[in-house]
Amino acid sequence: MKNVWKLSNYLYGWLWQKWTKAVTLVSMILAVCFLIAAAVPTGDPKAYDYYPKVFRSYDMVIDHSLLPILFALGLVLILIGIFVQIKGFSTNGKGIYTMLLLPMKRHEVYLAFVLSAAAAVALYYLLWLVLMVAAYFPLMSFYKMQAAKEIFVLTKDNIVTGLDASRTNGLFLAFHRSTFLDMVFPSSFWRVVPALGGLALIFTGIFFAGFCTENKVTAVLGSSAMLLCGGYLYLHDVIRYVTSTYYEAPIGRQLILGTIGLVAAIWWQDSIVQKLGKRTDL
Repeated sequence: MKNVWKLSNYLYGWLWQKWTKAVTLVSMILAVCFLIAAAVPTGDPKAYDYYPKVFRSYDMVIDHSLLPILFALGLVLILIGIFVQIKGFSTNGKGIYTMLLLPMKRHEVYLAFVLSAAAAVALYYLLWLVLMVAAYFPLMSFYKMQAAKEIFVLTKDNIVTGLDASRTNGLFLAFHRSTFLDMVFPSSFWRVVPALGGLALIFTGIFFAGFCTENKVTAVLGSSAMLLCGGYLYLHDVIRYVTSTYYEAPIGRQLILGTIGLVAAIWWQDSIVQKLGKRTDL
C-alpha cells in the first residue's frame, strides 16, 4: 500500500496542478460573485410571480441562480481531466514506471488512479459544501433584515409589518427543499444510495473508456452505457424538475436502482482490473 499511496499522491498532484486547481478556483470565485449578485436589489418589486425578492428562502436563491450550472460545468471539467490523465497513462505507462521506480502490480496502479480521482472529486464537493453553508448566514441575514422592513397589505384593514422570515428559512430546510442541494448533498440514506450508484457508474465509465482501449467499439459502447445510466441515477430529480414531471418515484425503486448501480460499478471495476492485468503494452 505504500507504493499505492506514493503513486496516488503523484497522480493527484499532477491533476491538481494541471487541471483541477484552475477549475476549482474559477468555480469558487464565480459562485461567490453569483451569491453576492443574489443579495443586490434588482429594483423589481417581485423577482418571481408570487414571491417578492426580499422573502426568497435560501433554497430559492440557490435553485434560481446559475450555481447549479456552474457546479455541473466544474464537475464535468474535472471528470474530463481525470480521463485525460488516464489516457496519458495508457499511452505512456512505461514512462511512469521508469520515472517513479515503483515495483507495483497492475491492480495497485489502478487503485492509485481510483484514489487520486476520488480525492479530486471529493475536494471539489467539500469546497462547495463549505461555500453553501458559509454563504447562508450573510445572505439570509440580508433577506431577513429586508423582510422586516416590508409592509404587506393583506386586505383593506389588515396590514402586516415586521415579518419574521427566519422561522421557515433554516439551513437544514434549505438542503432538504432545494433540488440542487438535495441532489449534490443528499440529506437522507434513501437519496445517498442512488447518488453514490450514479457517481460510481460515471466513474466506471470514465475508467473503462480510458483503460480498455483494445477494442474501440466496446470501449465507446460500454462507457456510454455506464455514463448514461449513471447520469440518470444521479440527475433523476433534475430531470423530473426540468420536464415538469411531478410524479414522485417510489423511494424503494430509487434505492434498488442505486444498489444495482453500485453492484454493477464494482463488477465493471473488477473487469477493468482483469483486463489491465492482461495488457502487454504497460
